[in-house]
Amino acid sequence: MAKRPQLSNNFALKKCSRRACTAKDRISQLPDDILVHILSFLSVKEAADTSVLSKRWLPLWRYVPRLDFDATKQLGEVAVHEKLQKRYMKKYVRWVNRTLRMCKAQRLDLFRVRFDLNELAQHDIDKWLEFAFSRQVQRLELDLLEGGERIQASDYCYTFPAQLLGLNHCAGQPQSNNVHKLPPLWYNFKSVKVLLFKSVHVTGEVLEFFLHNCPFVEEMVVHGSGTLVNLEVVGPSLKLKHLEIWFCLGLKSLKICDTNIVTLRTSSAHKLLLSNVPMLIEVDVGGHPFRHILDTIMPRGSCILSQLEVLKIHAYGGLEYLEHYKFPQLAKLKKFVVEVLAKEDMSVLGCTHVIGAAPQLKEFELKLLWVDPSRSERECRKAVRCPLHHLKVLRLSGYYGRTSEVELVRYFLENAMVLEKIIVDPSTQYVHRHRVAPDEILRNFAKLQLQGEVPPHIELVIL
Repeated sequence: MAKRPQLSNNFALKKCSRRACTAKDRISQLPDDILVHILSFLSVKEAADTSVLSKRWLPLWRYVPRLDFDATKQLGEVAVHEKLQKRYMKKYVRWVNRTLRMCKAQRLDLFRVRFDLNELAQHDIDKWLEFAFSRQVQRLELDLLEGGERIQASDYCYTFPAQLLGLNHCAGQPQSNNVHKLPPLWYNFKSVKVLLFKSVHVTGEVLEFFLHNCPFVEEMVVHGSGTLVNLEVVGPSLKLKHLEIWFCLGLKSLKICDTNIVTLRTSSAHKLLLSNVPMLIEVDVGGHPFRHILDTIMPRGSCILSQLEVLKIHAYGGLEYLEHYKFPQLAKLKKFVVEVLAKEDMSVLGCTHVIGAAPQLKEFELKLLWVDPSRSERECRKAVRCPLHHLKVLRLSGYYGRTSEVELVRYFLENAMVLEKIIVDPSTQYVHRHRVAPDEILRNFAKLQLQGEVPPHIELVIL
């Protein structure tokens, strides 16, 4: 019998003495704080797995200051098989609890929970928050979206424990039987810089507590809170730079005044009051038809629009309304993004009226979310000619090859004097979560349709 060929020594694992390994294992000879810093770039599971390397590595992962419990893979499985949700939730909760019992980090740079959790995990999440604040957490994220992408039904949302901050139970905030009294940790909130709550019931009183008692808070994100009614972000002493309030359907008032906020994202434009925000350069608004959004923003924020560099609008419909709307001068606008529900062969030329009011515009993006896509054989219309002297990038997401999309491409080819690149992304074609056509077919159609339109000196990228 022929001998089995041997692997090269470069790949074979050798059994060596402790002395020989120690001499070559220079990484293990580094100081603890450097090794812990290296481990902080790994996920919680990956960092814990290094404990099997040797006794030297066994305790190190417990001191890592970043606890990222992001279970994205499991979220994908839950989204496909909803019956797995309860079983996976129990496993997830056990995993976090077990990890926190072993954690010895005195301070936390990051504490992130990302899984489909609801009120059934109220008691455990309360204790996790207490743990994070007791270690002076800097970045706190509770991302509890259903299936990782949808807002939880209001009746099932986890409720942030106001008593953890020493606040009384707030009127209108649902009381859970699992909520227990937690000692206020006044001295541990000062280090918080970033707060993210998705599918978490949180009140304006809680958010304002963080704003006024945490001197380093720069970013605040709230999605899908059913108990957020009124929020005031007021005062020049606030360090807040980014505020995001999205799909908080009970919101009645969002007041932002006399502060140095830089970016704002909200689906409650009709509830927005802006005043004296000189540093604001990026606004992202949505949640209603274009007419409602514009009729609300223009009277209240026309002076604000003139200072914006980035404007993003998400609307349920009414793009044709833009053709008849008179926009104020958007003197500093460099990037404009429109996301809209599209059906049949709806015209998209209306957005060119906004573009005409922005003489410094460099990038335009149109995102089409399809409800009922169809192609027609009508003749292409022409928009009013308006030379664009600075626009360099055009991006079309959800491209389906309708006449109205070709019209828009031709508009930019005729008017954008320094256009360098057209990016077409046809892969985002969804109708009620079902793909309209395979990506490859959509890409080939876009290529066939546009290659003859776009001159060779302009780069055409089809994703």
